Amino acid sequence: MTFLEQKRRALERLRIKGADDEVEGILEKLNSFESFFTTSSCSGRIALICVPEIGAKREAEFFGKWHRSVKIAEVLEALNSAEKGEVWLISQSPILHVSCMGLENAKVLLRIAIESGFKYSGIKAISRGDEKVVVEIMSTERMDVPLGKDGVVFCSESYIDFILSKANFMLERGKRKLKRLYYALQKLE
Repeated sequence: MTFLEQKRRALERLRIKGADDEVEGILEKLNSFESFFTTSSCSGRIALICVPEIGAKREAEFFGKWHRSVKIAEVLEALNSAEKGEVWLISQSPILHVSCMGLENAKVLLRIAIESGFKYSGIKAISRGDEKVVVEIMSTERMDVPLGKDGVVFCSESYIDFILSKANFMLERGKRKLKRLYYALQKLE
């Protein structure tokens, strides 16, 4: 399948599934270039998950997922519904996966991403012959905090409030980086 055929399929999936509001403009801009198309994206999130044990991602159950700042009452309400397994509060930076036509285009995008503050960005995959290179755009803002297990919360409400304030700060910081990336892509023409 050619790069342009893959792009057509990816854009159809995006049209059907949609995207977070904060990354919509970035996706539109990236996908307007012939040499790029996006395959997945998230504007950053805070989540409360329950897993049977560390590393059991496929069995994870979300009790709350927010792409915005979160209030402690929302976390406490979600926390009360977790009865079995380990409960974690996670905060994740924005992430975008972009297929690039060739290594040179990938290097250009990678430079823009890093200059916009996405320091964990890198090349995720290179297809045979360097015809398609997948760039992962990601930042450093990430936090995973265990809160309890099997219905027992291990920390105080004030500690959860403190952790949540840090998660909200990281989320907003990631969204500011998205704005920088958007403006940097405007100059790419």
